[in-house]
Amino acid sequence: MGRVTIREVAALAGVSPSTVSRVLNGKDAGHMRPETKERVLAAIRTLDYTPAKAARTLRKKKTGVIAILIPDISNPFFSLLARGVAAVAFERGLSTLICDSDNSVEKETQYWDILLAEGVDGVVFVPVGRPNEAKVTRLRRRGVRIVVADRRVDGYPAVEADNQAGSAALAVHLLSAGYRRIAYLAGPAEVSTAADRLEGFVVALRVANIEPVAVLHGDFTYQSGYDLARRVLSRHPEVEALVAGNDLMAIGALRAAEDMGISVPGEVGIAGFDHVLPADLVRPRLTTVAVPAYEIGKEAMRQLLEGGEAVEGRVLPVELIVGESTPRRGGDSSGRTPTSDKS
Repeated sequence: MGRVTIREVAALAGVSPSTVSRVLNGKDAGHMRPETKERVLAAIRTLDYTPAKAARTLRKKKTGVIAILIPDISNPFFSLLARGVAAVAFERGLSTLICDSDNSVEKETQYWDILLAEGVDGVVFVPVGRPNEAKVTRLRRRGVRIVVADRRVDGYPAVEADNQAGSAALAVHLLSAGYRRIAYLAGPAEVSTAADRLEGFVVALRVANIEPVAVLHGDFTYQSGYDLARRVLSRHPEVEALVAGNDLMAIGALRAAEDMGISVPGEVGIAGFDHVLPADLVRPRLTTVAVPAYEIGKEAMRQLLEGGEAVEGRVLPVELIVGESTPRRGGDSSGRTPTSDKS
């Protein structure tokens, strides 16, 4: 049996197809008697009629598709953010298209052409770098709205977390727990999220007249955290704590310390940022800063629907989560033997 048509609904209800269309589009008020509308609704229920999306979008000249362009779908933080976008889109009867730029500016640039061809109505965008202005302008001229989530890009409204405040709170916690010789494993220097977290942390340390033992930049991945932690721990045996720019890097640092025979938290404390699920699953449970990724996605989608690029950005609060990876230190207990690892 084929798809039920609007003409079949009209025939069963004893009305014209245009009358059925008015009911479907909510334009029946003042145009028909209540009993006529009820006959149409009864026919729709009887035939289990569902309007064809293609027909609706042709009439509206819109596709009803929202793109979610993110750097890494395997990162639980971005998965949560995408779910937030999709939740609001679903409530509004819209579809979502997830695009993974794989932390590549080149791939991200190619996606703008793909999204133009797909005719999306809007984009919730987590940038890898500065977007290609020429390609983005083409979408804007087509009426495509763009809202940036999690990271800032000049000239675009953004929904983000209060990363500086979160990092400052993390620094204060470590200082109050007795940590003084701290190294920082940052995310990409060109990403606003990474820059804000590093700045908030370093400024808070300087209030206490302390400078980081080392600051190294990675790319927010597990492997990056692993590699940077091995480098720091081999070159700076005095380090008492490692702070990573996100939880994936912090978990990589945990594994690096384990592989080097360094006890966490006995010899080195480790902290992260984001509070994704794996942070609670590893042992010791990570100290981290909870970022409302799901809410960032939902709010970005709401802003996209409510005005897109005409709206101002928004900063959402964060929360310090003290785990088992940064206990209070009892004096100078680092006592590690320098390793010959030079990786």
